[in-house]
Amino acid sequence: MKKGILIIILSNFLTLLYAQEAPQKMSLNECMMYAIEHNQSVKKQEFTNDNYKQDYTEAIASMLPSVSGNVNTYNNYGRSIDPATNTYTNTGTFSNSYSASGQMPVFAGFTGINTLRVSKVMKLMGVEQLQSIKDNLAIETMKAYFNVVYYKNAVEITKEQLATSFKTLEQSRKYEELGLKSAADVAQVESQVASDELLLTQQENSLEIAMLTLKEQMNFPIAVPLEVDTNTDYLFAGYSAGLNDSAGLSAQSITDIVDYALENNPKMKAANYNVRQSQLNYSIAKGRYSPSIYIGGGYSTNYYKNLKSEIPVASFGDQIRDNRGYYFSASMSIPIFNGLSRRTNAHRYRNSMKIAEQDNSITERALKTEVTQAALEMKGYEKEYEQASKKVNASDLSYRATLRKYEQGIVSPIDLQTTANQLLLAKSQQLNARLQYIIRTHLVEYYNGEPLIK
Repeated sequence: MKKGILIIILSNFLTLLYAQEAPQKMSLNECMMYAIEHNQSVKKQEFTNDNYKQDYTEAIASMLPSVSGNVNTYNNYGRSIDPATNTYTNTGTFSNSYSASGQMPVFAGFTGINTLRVSKVMKLMGVEQLQSIKDNLAIETMKAYFNVVYYKNAVEITKEQLATSFKTLEQSRKYEELGLKSAADVAQVESQVASDELLLTQQENSLEIAMLTLKEQMNFPIAVPLEVDTNTDYLFAGYSAGLNDSAGLSAQSITDIVDYALENNPKMKAANYNVRQSQLNYSIAKGRYSPSIYIGGGYSTNYYKNLKSEIPVASFGDQIRDNRGYYFSASMSIPIFNGLSRRTNAHRYRNSMKIAEQDNSITERALKTEVTQAALEMKGYEKEYEQASKKVNASDLSYRATLRKYEQGIVSPIDLQTTANQLLLAKSQQLNARLQYIIRTHLVEYYNGEPLIK
């Protein structure tokens, strides 16, 4: 009983200690690497790729001669044939035999070489499928990461707005005491403060949900604290210049990126390999209509002794040498009829080949759309960020001017609230445009051959 209580106390202590440890701070690259290392789909594909390697090894081995050996030992009691005299005897005998044989395919409608090609293509396709899974996982993790960054910064922007609203409320209450503002004016500012507090709560809730989504995408323990690096200089290093580059991407450069992606993207390469393996499987099915030719050979020998005969027999070594036998063989199997199985299998593989070709066309079209959309969105968010930055500057000047007029009693609290909301909206739009631009830049660089994890 005491031991059980001690274990419970120790467990609670360790849980509390674990919960109070400092949150783990991770960069974008670290989040993507963690997601790849702990994802079940990646591990499944790695096991699948190992199976492809085994299939390739098996295909190579199937083209080599098959060799087998055989050893038999007999103790016979009763009627049997004496090999020494070739007559029947009723005495006990002892004999053993040894043999080895081998067989090798010479021609089987090229099924062997095509099977080897299929296994090689499947192995290469597995590599591209694994890379595609890793890339998609990194992209989704990146989007979830930047979603956290957005709401983290949105919370800070809202806090700044709330602090400004509190300051305005304090001033309004002082003006009310001096008779410069009415109670209705103060109530209006209090309403603005309440609205900012509600918005802050909503943004904090959205941040928690975004963090949960990121943990789920990374397969990160839900109960363990996680903190991401949202330092602006770190996130936008190397991209700030592009934000002010009005030239953007030309139509020709987008075409070049699309062509490069169609040639080198793992998703497209895996689809091409899938078409190739379906074509080879169809060739194998057609090859089964052809005759199969095999050659082989063997060696055998034996030893015999009559257990009750007084007639001396040759020694074991002499019998093994003298009883040696060899043979060579050649065989040909011609398929004539087997219930139409060859025909139906060939038809199925032909359909599979056509399906793979259609899937390849679908993948190609989708990839073209993805690359073009990412490039166009990058250009769009670049312009949107420029306009949002101008809007932030103008809204800030408008808010400051309106605040001074409010303090002088020229404008109403409603006008002040309107300009404050406009400034908050402009900052949010600027932040969103900046983050979305970075995401699209990462994607365009990825489609152009740059690694996602740098």
